[in-house]
Amino acid sequence: MYPYRSNTNIYQKNSSLNTRETNMPITKDDLKQDKRLLQLLEIAQEETLESLSAFDALVKNPTLQSDVETLRNAYLDEIKHLQQLQEILYNISGKSSQVQPETKQSNTETNAQTISSEIEKALFREMEQTDFFRELLLAIPQTDLRDILFEIITDKQDHCIRLCFLFSKYQ
Repeated sequence: MYPYRSNTNIYQKNSSLNTRETNMPITKDDLKQDKRLLQLLEIAQEETLESLSAFDALVKNPTLQSDVETLRNAYLDEIKHLQQLQEILYNISGKSSQVQPETKQSNTETNAQTISSEIEKALFREMEQTDFFRELLLAIPQTDLRDILFEIITDKQDHCIRLCFLFSKYQ
């Protein structure tokens, strides 16, 4: 599904850690010229927007109101992730991203099967995105940018845990 399944770590070809640190310093200009990395960051923003809209729909679902805080925390995390990805893109390319979340009217079906399937879809999306962000983390050698991606990954893992709980609760 994602174009990240191949080796994206082009900056570390056949060299040990010590060799990379001393002989191959990677600058942000190197990252700026990496069109594939910039494309992956754009895809990451699109995926974050999809998660944002999924959590928004779950938060607005009247059947899930007893768990609205759990879902709202994930929704707010996705807003934070979008801002962080825009920060990474700006740090690398010097251009600000114009991607903004859209507000949509959610479907208010309260069928238990529908709720369960929507939670399941959100869970699988978060699991896929965790893998995607892990690959993206490995594609960026800059430590300050990697820290941001690491935070996104841990948030995604937390969302998976919360969605597993909700899935078992509403199944």
